[in-house]
Amino acid sequence: MSGAISSPGIGSGIDVQSLVNQLLQADFGPQQTTLKNKASTLNAQLSAFGTLSSDVSSIGDSLSALKDLQLGYQASSSDSAVLTATTDSTATAGNYSISVTQLAQAQSLASASYSAPTDVVGTGTLTFQFGSYDNSTTPPTFTANAATSSKTITLDSSNNTLQGVATAINQANFGVSATIVNDGSGYRLALTSKSGTQNALQITAGDPSLAGLAYAGTDNTSGVSQTAAAQDAKLSVNGIAITGQSNTLSDVVQGVTLNLTGISSGVPVSLDVTPDSSAVTKKVQAFVDAYNGLANDVGKLASYDSKTKQAGLLLGDPTLRNLVSQFQNGVVQKIPGAGTGYATLMDLGVTANADGTLSLDSGKLTDAVNTDYGAVVTALQGAGKQLGTLVDNITGSGGILTSRTDTINTQLGNIQDQLSRLNTRMQAEQQSLLQEYAAMDTLVANLKSTGDYLTQQLSSIAAIGTSSSISSSSGG
Repeated sequence: MSGAISSPGIGSGIDVQSLVNQLLQADFGPQQTTLKNKASTLNAQLSAFGTLSSDVSSIGDSLSALKDLQLGYQASSSDSAVLTATTDSTATAGNYSISVTQLAQAQSLASASYSAPTDVVGTGTLTFQFGSYDNSTTPPTFTANAATSSKTITLDSSNNTLQGVATAINQANFGVSATIVNDGSGYRLALTSKSGTQNALQITAGDPSLAGLAYAGTDNTSGVSQTAAAQDAKLSVNGIAITGQSNTLSDVVQGVTLNLTGISSGVPVSLDVTPDSSAVTKKVQAFVDAYNGLANDVGKLASYDSKTKQAGLLLGDPTLRNLVSQFQNGVVQKIPGAGTGYATLMDLGVTANADGTLSLDSGKLTDAVNTDYGAVVTALQGAGKQLGTLVDNITGSGGILTSRTDTINTQLGNIQDQLSRLNTRMQAEQQSLLQEYAAMDTLVANLKSTGDYLTQQLSSIAAIGTSSSISSSSGG
């Protein structure tokens, strides 16, 4: 009674699969556990160094901002209702006393009244020219503004209404705006030019039908009249009289754009142009914050809790110690090219704390900026470049962080190879054990079957013997 056992253990009643698994776990389990624990530790270290790399990159970004720092000034007005100001990179420090006696104004013209915007006004051409009028002559003498060009619009059956004229002027986009105004008794074409006396308008009609829209400096009750005269801005800066065509003046004070908003009330406005210390402080503080982000993560990774006996993941790690050492030395070292008094970041208000972080004394930095702005900017540019090079060396090819992460990745690859080989050996061992136990199971099943057969035969013989004895007894 022999045959193949398709399910291990059926013949013998032994849980062969469980037995094989236990044997495999005894042989290979400790190796698997060791390798997996190593991989877990390495993955945790890889994550930790990834965090440190991110911290260092943030420091690098803040250092790039310092390296690119430029002189910058801010302008503050004592009365923003009279004027405000902005600066550009060409500004210099200074204080200015400014009085505004007149704001620039654009000339406004209005046509005679029409019954509706759809009224036809004529066809032909209207030519607009910017310039100035001499009202001492009769009629006023017009002098064209040489810095501008004339503009001609054409009116035909498609745009010869009052509204059509306004639309044509606006679409031409040459510096004159047009709108239709209802003054209560009719509709009038209202025109507004650019500000300043050099931008008054002369309007020439190319056809008699458009004569009502012409203008040459004299009001016409049946045509165009002036509703607001062009005028220049008038002001004085430190006692110097200045006239401007616009209320936005960018050529009065070097690097400063003045925005006139009102008239002085007898008291000059004080305009202070000072170093933009807030911009400098912001960039230095960004570096300090980024550095502290690294310092805080280092503190966690290299910590040791004496109560719980728990050590940080990278406590005693040589790469971490090297990283911290390079940054600590970099922060306190002298800055190449820095002027006397600003040789280190410490001279600019940066302080190293006992816990490895940095602090910024913004008051000290502001005082330094106000004392010698150029020297401070030069020093910070140098610090940004010097420490930026350090960051590049740390994170670049061959840098300590790059090398360490490359090493960890290599170690993880080796562990995966070992686990793969171990798994192959386990599968081979499992197959071998299953085959051995299958053979044993088959043998046990056969022996059991033979035993059952013999037991049956012996039982039959015993039954025959018993039957014979009974028959002999009955015959006697």
